[in-house]
Amino acid sequence: MTSKFAVFSACRQKRYWLRRNLGDGAARHVLWIMMNPSRADESNNDPTTTMTTNISRRHGYSVHGVVNLSAAIEADSTRLTTSDGVADPVNEQAIRRAVNWIRRHRGDIVIAWGASRHLRQREADVLHMLGNNNLLCLGRNANGSPRFPRAIRRDTVLREFIR
Repeated sequence: MTSKFAVFSACRQKRYWLRRNLGDGAARHVLWIMMNPSRADESNNDPTTTMTTNISRRHGYSVHGVVNLSAAIEADSTRLTTSDGVADPVNEQAIRRAVNWIRRHRGDIVIAWGASRHLRQREADVLHMLGNNNLLCLGRNANGSPRFPRAIRRDTVLREFIR
């Protein structure tokens, strides 16, 4: 049985944390860092969350967490602006806490934010924040950014992200 959890802003226009417990057994944790939240919440998945939970299960993870470069909920990432890429102190704290959570559980970090027009500085800031953590990805886009889950073939496997 999958248990679901999410943390939103009071106005529910921003999502800071999403977690899915995917099953029983030995808990292997994975943290996904993507571009921005879409429609997934504490009760429902969206297509991206469905895909990342399926990838997580396929790779043997039983606990799946998600944070984003931007906390702004927007189903169409092309509508994000440069201001959405400015560090939001609450989102910044959520990312730091999520990274600490994954370290405590000796889990893996998957970066999968895709190619963005307006969040390039934010990408660099988060990569810097991640320091020397080993990172995984689903491959790279032409500009070097980590591929977004819905832009891949279903049989794509996680691989090391080499900086």
